[in-house]
Amino acid sequence: MLKKILFVLLFPFFVNGQTAFISGNDTICDNGNPAEIVVNFTGTAPFSFSYNINDVTENVDSTMLNQYLIKTKVPGIYTLVSFSDNNGFGSIDGSAIVTILPSPTAVIHIDSDTLSVLYPIVTFIDESEGNIVAWDWNFGDNTLNINTESTIHNYKDSTAVYQASLIIYDSNGCSDTTTHNIWVRDKYWMYIPNSFTPDNDKVNDKLCIEYNGIRENTFLLKIINSQGDLMYQYSDPSLLKCSSDGGWDGTHYKTNEDLPSDTYVYEVYFQDFEGWKHKEYGSIIIIR
Repeated sequence: MLKKILFVLLFPFFVNGQTAFISGNDTICDNGNPAEIVVNFTGTAPFSFSYNINDVTENVDSTMLNQYLIKTKVPGIYTLVSFSDNNGFGSIDGSAIVTILPSPTAVIHIDSDTLSVLYPIVTFIDESEGNIVAWDWNFGDNTLNINTESTIHNYKDSTAVYQASLIIYDSNGCSDTTTHNIWVRDKYWMYIPNSFTPDNDKVNDKLCIEYNGIRENTFLLKIINSQGDLMYQYSDPSLLKCSSDGGWDGTHYKTNEDLPSDTYVYEVYFQDFEGWKHKEYGSIIIIR
């Protein structure tokens, strides 16, 4: 009787039947979620075990659960090396395989990420790396997604910042995502002609201007003759706009007399919407 009791104490795993079984065959993309390897136990918790990857011992772990998940991004063949429960060592069996696929790399190419409100159109070109078979463009402005390799998109003609994104998929089902910020800005510009003919024939009778993206309250235009004398100045650009039939009729700002045919110099000062100060020069010819 004593020998039988000693036998049970020395070799409890033969009596209790503790076992550990590892399994799984998971293929993942290298930028995705980790693979999951399952280890199932029979016996009495806690369970302690060790496993290797490609015959190299990697880890020793323990758990109170009958089923344990190994989350990994290391490719190879997983096998158990040892196992024990609360009563002693147990048997091990099974194997698992993890395969890692290289993911594509998403790349967006555009000529410029800053657009003018006058022409807020951008050409998106996919320059991603990999065997790409599908595309999903999101332009960040609540418009419909586009699923072509490259695309042209027209943003609203108002200042804003948009975050465009591209999701690509390769032939293995792996994907990648990238984003690109797009700025739509009210860029400044100003058009001032180099001559006008104030002869009252209703054709080019006034010096008129067009502009965009400037702070009107910072505007000042000066007309100076060849002797350096001030002939005319104005601080309200809206009254000089060609589109509103405004402009200067070629008269002196004090005497209201017609200025003679000659070449005059203009100086114009203003700030754009971003606050940058500008000072521009040019010449204007009065032809009578």
